[in-house]
Amino acid sequence: MTELNTVLPVAWNALVDALCRAAPHLRATLAPEIARFTQARLTSGGLSAAFNTSLLAYNGCPLEFTVATSKPQALACTLDPFLPRFTENRRMAAFSRHVQHIVAGSPQDNVEACFATMEEIQSRSTQPLQFGSWLGRKYSPDGVKTKVYSEVHGDALDQVSLPGAVENFSAAACRRAGLSLLMVGYYPQQADAPREYYFQWHSARITHADIASVMRFFECGSLLPALMSFLDQALAQTLNGQTFPPTTYGFSLSCGQDGAPESVTLFVMAASFFGDNSRVFPGVQALLRQNDHTLPLLQQVMTAEIPVQFNVVGFSVDRQSRSGLSCTFSPQNSRFNVLPLKPTSSTAQPGSPGLKTLLAQQCASGAFASHVRTPDGRWHQDENAFVTAQVLRTLAYTPQTAACIEKALDFLTACEIRPSHFSFWPPDAHPQWMANQKICADIDDTAIITELLYKFGRISRMQVRQTLAQMNGYQVRQVDPRLKAGQHQWAECQSFYTWMQDDNDISQLDCCVNTNALILLQTLADDGGVMPPACTRILNMLSQAVQWSGDDFDRLSLLTPYYAHPGEWHATLIYARQAGVPQLTPVINALARWQLPAGQPESPLYRRHDGRYLWTSPVLNHFRTLAQTEYAEEKDEYIS
Repeated sequence: MTELNTVLPVAWNALVDALCRAAPHLRATLAPEIARFTQARLTSGGLSAAFNTSLLAYNGCPLEFTVATSKPQALACTLDPFLPRFTENRRMAAFSRHVQHIVAGSPQDNVEACFATMEEIQSRSTQPLQFGSWLGRKYSPDGVKTKVYSEVHGDALDQVSLPGAVENFSAAACRRAGLSLLMVGYYPQQADAPREYYFQWHSARITHADIASVMRFFECGSLLPALMSFLDQALAQTLNGQTFPPTTYGFSLSCGQDGAPESVTLFVMAASFFGDNSRVFPGVQALLRQNDHTLPLLQQVMTAEIPVQFNVVGFSVDRQSRSGLSCTFSPQNSRFNVLPLKPTSSTAQPGSPGLKTLLAQQCASGAFASHVRTPDGRWHQDENAFVTAQVLRTLAYTPQTAACIEKALDFLTACEIRPSHFSFWPPDAHPQWMANQKICADIDDTAIITELLYKFGRISRMQVRQTLAQMNGYQVRQVDPRLKAGQHQWAECQSFYTWMQDDNDISQLDCCVNTNALILLQTLADDGGVMPPACTRILNMLSQAVQWSGDDFDRLSLLTPYYAHPGEWHATLIYARQAGVPQLTPVINALARWQLPAGQPESPLYRRHDGRYLWTSPVLNHFRTLAQTEYAEEKDEYIS
């Protein structure tokens, strides 16, 4: 049995190790908890998506550390326990199970009662959860405390009273103040501890007058002079030195059980406030010197030259008018190490639904649904051509499947935006969540749709030739290994760009896209035609690409910028070999360690080239599982 690979950001363990060296007591507390948290991500099958799609950190990292001048020897760690899956349960009961695993603890009655209260609040909101809850752990030489950050929308808090909640913070009042409630921070094991309410400012712009208005809304006007003095020092470290730069701003208000304010913090996105990520630490250092403060743990991390992403800097003032600074940071996650995937005893997954049940999930449009996670953390059902086509690749035309296949083919036909140019969506069904962005026809959709329309008798061989003639207009014409872009080291002329447009970029050349184009080219050769020269060029390119990537996951990801997991390319290569391209066997073998773990109910499928949109499709995973288990014995080409 092939041993599979998984990945971990290069800076992940290096950052934890640096913190433990700076504060040795963390080896007995922080280190084992991070190890348990990490293991769940490593075995999830999500690869890089498990480490770069969280709302927690600026770079999507699900792990964040915070240091603060109020307690310079302490370290706070925040963990996002949920994976980027549409089917992920983000409710408090599921969160509690994650917490027990990470901290290796047992349920406690007072904690579970606290979580039950938060569950009631979250369930009252009309808005879906985007992140659910995050686990905070506060480490000091004296011990560890737990702080939980739970997503709460203003409309839900209007209906339920929390201890320590300020009654005039209705959703409507917050909107008038330019604020929206994001979450509540609380200590579930300490009923008398303060609660902290986190708000987002409505604009990327903010002024001194706006901040003063918010402070009055919080009934903290007396603390304004101390905060403003500190903020003016901070502004001197920005690029313009005088006005607040455009970025995301937020506030937190900490309240005692009687509702009285204890402290206020203005949060800024660190990199955009100071100018870029490299300017954050020098700016923070300057503020520390001016106020005779220290952050020794952060200093030692920077001395160790650990690559970190600065997320948020907070400027605080407490009810004694004492100012303070906090800084959050995460390991950078643009580079990954490859690790062997160690099998674990995981919870058994329910069996895949039967074919009848799966066919019944076809949408009224004829598509089979996927789900897309947008950059704001929301999930949307998406009816697109590519997932629908992938489902059809798993099906044979039988009396049971015929009606569904024909309906799906109608949907695919509707994705033709001009002759022989197919797009991800029908032209009249562009999704609202991407209303401000338009995409053109692409080689991937055009190839796979044409293949299936021909396979199921909707178009003639001549029409396939016409489509290929159109595709030939988007072939790579020049490859020069002397040029900087890595693609020039393995690309081949006559391979296909991704987009069917005039101004193509070789940095978005995709090997899986070209594998689908190769399958279409092979279709004509199977019918007695001569194999087009592009077939040989593409075969050479795929071989060169995997040799160039070697065991480097970062390079491997560059080969398929529109696919979120190399297992998708591996599955497409297997399908291509079954379609009559045996020359792909060496490439398939080279990628064998990147297959998805067996039985995954949901996995990363596609992404935008910058990774900011992520598609999954539980129904496609189920169709593939069914094809591999129930139909494989018939030795038909169901497996995709």
